[in-house]
Amino acid sequence: MLGVAIIGCGDMGRKHAAGWNAQDGATVVTVCDHHPDRADALSGQLNAGVSRNWQEAITTQGVDIVSICVPVCDHAAVAVAAANAGRHVLCEKAMALTLAEADQMIAAAKANNIQLSVCHQYRALSRFRTMKRLIDDGRLGAPLYIRFSEMREVRPKLAMHDRGLNGGPVHDMTGHLFDLARYFTEAEPVSVTATGAVFGRGKARLESVSDFGIDTAEIAMRFTGGHVLTIGLNWGLPEGTPGHCHEMIHGPEGVAFCQDAEAPDRFLGDVSDTIGVVIKDRNGRERIACDPDDEGPEACVRQLMRAIRTGERSDFDGRQGRIALRMILASLTAIETGQTITI
Repeated sequence: MLGVAIIGCGDMGRKHAAGWNAQDGATVVTVCDHHPDRADALSGQLNAGVSRNWQEAITTQGVDIVSICVPVCDHAAVAVAAANAGRHVLCEKAMALTLAEADQMIAAAKANNIQLSVCHQYRALSRFRTMKRLIDDGRLGAPLYIRFSEMREVRPKLAMHDRGLNGGPVHDMTGHLFDLARYFTEAEPVSVTATGAVFGRGKARLESVSDFGIDTAEIAMRFTGGHVLTIGLNWGLPEGTPGHCHEMIHGPEGVAFCQDAEAPDRFLGDVSDTIGVVIKDRNGRERIACDPDDEGPEACVRQLMRAIRTGERSDFDGRQGRIALRMILASLTAIETGQTITI
């Protein structure tokens, strides 16, 4: 039985806890949060202990794995300390604020022979696995042109908009999409151009935020093999605005996109029982129903457990997280400079 410490008991901490407790071979041992009421509430749901701080949590007897669900600015400190204590690590995305921090995390994991994973679970969602099968079967041809868009109201999680805490919404969100593009194409990024803005400034919900990260962007990234990814993101809409997203891949042989008439306001990562993938090619139109999905990071949890027991590398290991971070930072540099950035 693998024991887990949950660091951060907000929305993602609760999802991590549920993901771990859904496994036969794992249990949450302790939780901690700088809001004691949140820690107490999650502890009561799980029948787990409460630690006064993350330093105490990672050294609690019986803890084998640390799930990090705190702001991105703290990821490296917690991950390095956990690795040095001999604990495996599952870290929320984005991996870190800087490549130097990501390198510290990877080096600590290697030095202490522990597994380090980053939660880029979108590639495990049924609709994206269905798209991947269509690609691998040659239904779309190559090169691929991939388009993601997502529009949201300003987030109630204020740290999401703070550049010093989470890097801003573009830093927080786009790593999932960069990881998906690499998964679909099996290619690596070459260069990126982008433009961006802060649309959240002046919104009442964010009046306490002073250091805004970029929340709105159009990003175009080229990959080896001629593949192209474009992203349209706006997480700065007024409070109460219904969400909107779109996923589409096209190539010389066809086009595939996600369709969910029952959930028109969903987001890119939302779980849905009614979603399907539509492919249109020379044979006409086909809709493929998708399997039910797990909520949150369960795919990452299962792969980390397997990696711990077998020594095999997880699809979500720290090196994959670092590549996504490099793509995030290149995109932000392109926004800030107005230049095409070589990756």
